[in-house]
Amino acid sequence: MKPFKSPDEQTRFRGPLRHYHRSASNTQKTWDEWADGTAANTNPARRWLKIGAVVIATLGLATIIAALIIELR
Repeated sequence: MKPFKSPDEQTRFRGPLRHYHRSASNTQKTWDEWADGTAANTNPARRWLKIGAVVIATLGLATIIAALIIELR
């Protein structure tokens, strides 16, 4: 293998490195909004949908565990 060449100091990037991902929404954000990380506006109905899904999944898991305990007695 070839030895790794270390970059000289003039060509090396200096400063904090930030990595940004594109959002799935079509709203255009300013650079300050991207850099400062303003809070996203969440839909309250969507929040309750997620909470409901977690509750239903937890109840389903509890039902399965209870059924296994009863069956294995």
